[in-house]
Amino acid sequence: MRFNNLDLNLLVHLDALLAEKSVSKAAKRVFLSQSAMSDALARMRDYFHDDLLVQVGRTMAPTPLAQSLQQPVRDVLIQIRSIASSTADFDPANSNRKITMLTSDYMVDVLLKKVIPVAAQQAPGIQFEFAPFTSNFREEFARGHLDLMIIPEGYTSEDHPSETLYQESWTCVIWSKNTSIGKKISFEQYKKMGHVCVNLGEWRVPTYEEWFLKRYGNIRKIEIVVPSFSMALQLVSGTQRIATCHLRHALMYAKQYSLRMVAPPFDIPPLKERVQWHKYMDRDPALVWFRGLLKSTAFKV
Repeated sequence: MRFNNLDLNLLVHLDALLAEKSVSKAAKRVFLSQSAMSDALARMRDYFHDDLLVQVGRTMAPTPLAQSLQQPVRDVLIQIRSIASSTADFDPANSNRKITMLTSDYMVDVLLKKVIPVAAQQAPGIQFEFAPFTSNFREEFARGHLDLMIIPEGYTSEDHPSETLYQESWTCVIWSKNTSIGKKISFEQYKKMGHVCVNLGEWRVPTYEEWFLKRYGNIRKIEIVVPSFSMALQLVSGTQRIATCHLRHALMYAKQYSLRMVAPPFDIPPLKERVQWHKYMDRDPALVWFRGLLKSTAFKV
């Protein structure tokens, strides 16, 4: 299909090229041969009267025009996808849609492991893919590569709609046989203990860790850093260390890992867990259906 003499199929290729900044990687992204992608780039250069991508050393860099086109092209493709998926006769029972979401192991344990079985009953053909946290997860979301993000308030984007699923409180966990701590823990004890902390990747630290650092600075004795919340709970067991974690998560694993909970020696603001979707996918029937499952299950958490 052409519009103003532009083959609209080339927009898919241009989107891949601007994302990958490599002809070979862009070709793999859209399942083309490298020669076919090179031909597409040549046609777009001819249409826009611009090189679009230029060789700089061993890599390719977008021209100013290409940079200005990147987000508009991506927005157009997301809107086309939204139109294509917005069918009035959406039926979960007969859908083979794939829903890609970004979230943490904590959210899987507390909420999604309850939602997914219900979704499997209502929509056995729908596929779910959980994406890992990366340094550019916000860019991936903005580009439409993630359908949903289920993350704490404060890490959602102001440019896209979201809603709160539930609030979460915090607790400290220690090994049940740790006799150095009674029913309460003082702030001085808390500082002196060895801490197990969570870092989900180079892009950020978890909400509590960030809050503590801003308020008190780097005063804890951090002895173990792990990439997931459940791992932190496991590694407290059998030691004299402490972890500060989500209350619901601690309650789930306290018996399994022989843990004891004590209230933090200071007030921590509750955490709001939110689900976010792209502004152009607001009426996507599959996402509307799944968000409904998330909300109805969250009320029971």
